[in-house]
Amino acid sequence: MRLSLNFSIKTKTMILVIVLFILTCLVFSFLRQFDIRNLINLSKEDFRNEIENIYNTTLKRTKEFYTNRAKANVKSDNIKTYIKEQNIEKIDKLTLARFQVLKEENPYLISMKFFNHQGKLLTYLGEKSISLNLNKGEYFFLYKNKLTYHILTPFYEKGKLLAWIEFCLEAEYFLKEIEAFSKLRGTIIFDKNYKNKDTIEKDGKLFIIHSFDLTDEARMIFYQDITKQEGIIKNSFREALLLSLILFCIIFIILHYGFKVLIKRLELSENSLKNLNANLEQKIQEELQKRRKQERILMHQSRLASMGEMIGNIAHQWRQPLTELNNILTHIGFMLEFKKINYKNFKKLEENAENLISYMSKTIDDFRNFFKPNVSKDYFYIDEALNKTLKLLESSFSFIKIEKNFEKKIQFYGFETQFCQAILNILCNAKDIFIERKIENPCMKISAFKKERNIVIEIHDNAKGIIISPIEKIFEPYISSKHANMGTGIGLYMSKVIIEKNFKGSLSVSNENNGAKFSIYLVNF
Repeated sequence: MRLSLNFSIKTKTMILVIVLFILTCLVFSFLRQFDIRNLINLSKEDFRNEIENIYNTTLKRTKEFYTNRAKANVKSDNIKTYIKEQNIEKIDKLTLARFQVLKEENPYLISMKFFNHQGKLLTYLGEKSISLNLNKGEYFFLYKNKLTYHILTPFYEKGKLLAWIEFCLEAEYFLKEIEAFSKLRGTIIFDKNYKNKDTIEKDGKLFIIHSFDLTDEARMIFYQDITKQEGIIKNSFREALLLSLILFCIIFIILHYGFKVLIKRLELSENSLKNLNANLEQKIQEELQKRRKQERILMHQSRLASMGEMIGNIAHQWRQPLTELNNILTHIGFMLEFKKINYKNFKKLEENAENLISYMSKTIDDFRNFFKPNVSKDYFYIDEALNKTLKLLESSFSFIKIEKNFEKKIQFYGFETQFCQAILNILCNAKDIFIERKIENPCMKISAFKKERNIVIEIHDNAKGIIISPIEKIFEPYISSKHANMGTGIGLYMSKVIIEKNFKGSLSVSNENNGAKFSIYLVNF
């Protein structure tokens, strides 16, 4: 009984699947035919646009070329003077060589004609054709079933019309140009009563007609062979039905002989999927923890590297005060030795020593506050944070010219210490490059300004740019263009993490004007 029930369910299921499959195949056949026809129609339209673009481009290029040739001809060999004097012999003699060169370059060039300001023909080179339309710069002209293209260039002197130069070409030139680029066969017809057709059948082939009106009676026609495409459309339905029949046979065999195997594999797959889902969340959490741990390590390494930079800066800023303190102590020693010290001199030296010690103490406080982490976000001014960072670096950056252009009182909500850390990494990276490459007259331009809702900070140096390719790799961890002794390769990576992850902004770099340009965009909510 149970076997019979299972067989009945299996049979009904197979019949249902087969019926659905047949319906799907029929729908697929119609949709495939519909899609193919749409694609072919799109191809037709694209081809027409391509031909039209070639035609318009050829017209524009031809006009510009012969207009420039006309201007060059007038400007040379006193042609303008001879035109005013209507010295036809001189004009012909001086222009003949140029016309012959142009004729060799373009065999479709018919003539070059000179007209006075009233439109009267002065002289011509080549064939004499009857046409002059002063209202158009270029136009097609049909005369005795010969279509020509004319390009008129006027010339002025002190705002007054002096003369015209006209170049005349056979319209066949444009036909051959389009044929060369589009690989289509074309022709020019002269029929005032011509009715445009979409397609035409000739010699057992089907062509799409692309026509362009040149004059009221003349038009250029191109034939696009779509015989193969039409054959594809006609065969697509039969192919789809045949494919459906083959697939139907294959599906029927699979369902008949492999139904149990298929169900069993589905059950196995379902169990595997359940196990995978059960472990997936745990694996994701483990990967996230590893990533967070790695980022913390990188952040710690970056801060240690920055602290090393700061210790060097403290040494720079303490070197001069310590020298002066040593001088004071030496001075006191000499005065005691020669018994020339008195209370007034001693107090003056003591005051100088206290000022130096106070300056050194303030230096330590500045650096200590810089590395004090922010507990929570707060509003701070971009220009003040930039100036604070530059002040900490002024001793080690003494050999670098800094050009500042800060818009005042640009407020931002975030962690000021992290922002300063990101800027510090970029600046120190530039300083190391200056030293490594021994750049003469090192210079950095730092700008901060508002652009719509964005705050933009740009840092541009003249250290000859970044040599790593692609340039975006500079932000990857442990990637550095500096010598191994000068960089860890995590400073710029941490700057990008701070700006893009913690501040939801963007940090990018490009090579401009013989240097690197770092651009920071912060959204000011």
